[in-house]
Amino acid sequence: MMKKLLLSALLLCISSEARCEFPESLRRTLDSMIRESLHEKAFPGASLAIGNRDGILYARQYGTHDYSGECPVTAKSLFDLASCTKVLSVTFAAMRLYDEGRIHVLDPTGKYLPELSETPIGDISLRELLTHTSGLPPQVLYTPLVRNAEGGRMFSNKKSEAYPYRVGTDYYVAHHVAFDTLLLSRTPQAGWRQGADRLYVNPAVDTLLLRQIAGAYKPDRRGSYSYSDSNFLLLKMILERVSGRSLDALTEELFAELGCENTCYNPLQCHDKGDCMPTETDHILDRQTVQGYVHDELAALMGGVGGNAGLFSTAEDVARFCQMTLNGGRHADRQIVSSKTLDLFVSSPYAKENIWRGLGFDKRNPETDPLGGRQCFGHTGFTGTIFWIDAEAGIYMVLLTNAVHPTRLNNKLSSSRLRTRIWETLKPYYPALAARSSAERDGCD
Repeated sequence: MMKKLLLSALLLCISSEARCEFPESLRRTLDSMIRESLHEKAFPGASLAIGNRDGILYARQYGTHDYSGECPVTAKSLFDLASCTKVLSVTFAAMRLYDEGRIHVLDPTGKYLPELSETPIGDISLRELLTHTSGLPPQVLYTPLVRNAEGGRMFSNKKSEAYPYRVGTDYYVAHHVAFDTLLLSRTPQAGWRQGADRLYVNPAVDTLLLRQIAGAYKPDRRGSYSYSDSNFLLLKMILERVSGRSLDALTEELFAELGCENTCYNPLQCHDKGDCMPTETDHILDRQTVQGYVHDELAALMGGVGGNAGLFSTAEDVARFCQMTLNGGRHADRQIVSSKTLDLFVSSPYAKENIWRGLGFDKRNPETDPLGGRQCFGHTGFTGTIFWIDAEAGIYMVLLTNAVHPTRLNNKLSSSRLRTRIWETLKPYYPALAARSSAERDGCD
């Protein structure tokens, strides 16, 4: 009798373990898709995490830090998250301050930045900034800070000895770039912030950038969707002004509450350069190969702490943020963000105007976009990153790559639609992936 009971228990355990396994067919498909992208040189390395409300179901690293093949990607390799920063830093911090009643999304920008109160952009609301419906210019131009050291134009539409570096389609930058020495330096200056190995920035650049943003504002575009880093530069300033703390300190404290140790701005302050995935070889701000510093130029001018970009992390840390959102803002028996606040920020307040954007979160048309869904949200990043969440299904994915290494002109990741295809591949497996939750509660992980 005892032998039968032991045998039954063993069979039950085997059955339970089978329910807990990540589907082998899905694993093979995902691995094949990513390895094909590696073979096509869409990126040197990647880190993937798939999970649900209970945690990570599947995680794997692929490739190496660069095309030399010498340094394999590990679970601790730090990726430049690029625009995923907009959610994982600014939006995360904004939700906390909203919870505390210190900001309100319908308040005008001028309330928090009085220096803008008498300007045309002073009455733009925080909600408009968060949803990219403010009418602010799509880009903050930093090129007045640099010039052709030989005189003449900074850029040319033809390659030549004087313009050898391609930085866009039929777009080449001058061989020798000079800085506006009042605002930029290649050597350390007292009170200036560091944006790269040989880039130091006078904080007075903030005034120049604000002046450019206000000057380029088009009121007739207000209310229409236009993705803009300008919005998140202002949001960074607002959050810092309200809290009295720097954005990097706010963000790192929030991720510490999630039990994360590898999410930070300016990672070289606490990590080795070899831990960081390299990004582009930069010829505009003359930063050489960027590694351990932010790739985005605007964030570099912010000393690496940008509202639009600058955060570094691992797939596992980003996965914990995703898991927290799936659990209504809760992590490890602690309410990190209230569920009511989270619901507000992942909503689409302008859906009637066919603008699906959330407050900080990217959302897509549920009828036409493969990433679309009323409960689907996340963000992508220019360096080749994405995290995406389906709150209804209780599933998320994180894919981090350094697709801009060694050049942003490599568009193979985008043209292959790998990030979207991975999400589409997961959908048929939703029942099996969600079933993991009940299996883990049965104690079989």
